[in-house]
Amino acid sequence: MLLVIAGSVAVGVCLMTSPVVSSGAPRDFFDSPFLFPAFLLLSVLAGAAAWFAPQGGVWWGLLAAAPFYVVFFIGVVREGGGGQGLWPVGLLFLIFYTAIPAIAALAVSIAATRIRS
Repeated sequence: MLLVIAGSVAVGVCLMTSPVVSSGAPRDFFDSPFLFPAFLLLSVLAGAAAWFAPQGGVWWGLLAAAPFYVVFFIGVVREGGGGQGLWPVGLLFLIFYTAIPAIAALAVSIAATRIRS
């Protein structure tokens, strides 16, 4: 639950700090200067979750990034396919960033399992 709340706060910060591209366009969290630091923080939190509950493994990282996917897909549906058709690029970008907390959680869960056994 804490990971989802932290991910939601990260989405909110990224949306608030993203620049306005044009007067009619909605803000996009991909343009925020805090996007990469937000995913680094989520990686630390996912790693901490994996340390205390190593059986979750990679799922802790995916859970931390889930709010970004919700906001992304809501935006795609609202724009009717992503405006200029660039939503597949955004999805690949988001998958790349999701790999950071997922790999961190997996590595910590493997380390925690080996240390405790």
